[in-house]
Amino acid sequence: MKIVNYLLLALVFISSCKEEETVETPALPNDYGSGMYIITDNGVSFYDGEVVSNQIYKKVNGSSILNGKKIKFKGTKAYIAAGNQIVTANIETFENKDIFSGFVDAVDFDFVSFDRLFVVDKGDAKVKVVDLVSSDITSDIETGEESNPTFIASTWFRSITLNGGAAPDSLKDSTIVAIDYRDGVIPLSDFMGSIEVGDNPNSAIWINDLKVLCKGIYDENNMIGNTESSLSKIDAWNMELDWNVPLSNIYNAENLLSNNNGSVFYFTAIGGVYNMYEDGTSISNIISMTTDVLAFKTELYFVNDSTNAFSKMFYINDAENNANTIYKYNLETSTFCDTIVVDGVVKDINFYY
Repeated sequence: MKIVNYLLLALVFISSCKEEETVETPALPNDYGSGMYIITDNGVSFYDGEVVSNQIYKKVNGSSILNGKKIKFKGTKAYIAAGNQIVTANIETFENKDIFSGFVDAVDFDFVSFDRLFVVDKGDAKVKVVDLVSSDITSDIETGEESNPTFIASTWFRSITLNGGAAPDSLKDSTIVAIDYRDGVIPLSDFMGSIEVGDNPNSAIWINDLKVLCKGIYDENNMIGNTESSLSKIDAWNMELDWNVPLSNIYNAENLLSNNNGSVFYFTAIGGVYNMYEDGTSISNIISMTTDVLAFKTELYFVNDSTNAFSKMFYINDAENNANTIYKYNLETSTFCDTIVVDGVVKDINFYY
């Protein structure tokens, strides 16, 4: 009998020494990664070059992204400005990683030194500084009383924020704001001043110098008060306006992009997509389709059985008739070469390589 008791005790001792079993969470599939990401009013869509997957964030995480405005990438994460928050996701699985809150209407953002994010909060007329390590808003910079900041561009040690006006467009703004984010190895978030440019600045190119596209005033219900769009050149280090030139017969210009060296610019306006030289001259219409989204990517395309070539491919939506449809346009051949349909109104397009 004693032997039996000893055996029972030994079994209890052995079983108590076993490590607790752990239940492993199944790994999410790597369904995404390289490809085109589209922000719509329904969420995030992904296009791998062949197939469109809609609402991928909701599919993976069970919750929707509403009021999305911008998507950008850093390392292995996608960052999405969505109204009162910035949402991040793993680029391979699109599993949510972080949510930064504390915004009224986040419309744009930029990555700056010391693991920080400068977020343009249009609804609060501020640029808010997010520490990506602690996930906290550590400071904010006012962009002007009753201003409507809409865009941010950064280089070296300074960010420039554009105050792009409000709707209706007669409520204009004409200012840009400089914020220094570093002094050598010291992190900053210092307001350095503002200057006036053209009416309603909305997008910029900062390659050799800073060029700012200004929308002007455009109200289709009050054509008498409309003003032409313009292009401004700014000495961003001294915060001085070098010049502002009107773009003849161009209204509602937005979405400024450029070629690699900044010698040719592209933009959208009433009447379609246009190009011009960096000084605002030689404006010509490339695509006659009303669009409010413009993205581009240099891609390999088929020429003939023995030749392939690289070309700049534009991606636009038909804002007037098919706002959920993206058209791919080959700038080299001046032809449309693909059509991509998503399940919502297109707000932004970006590419992860």
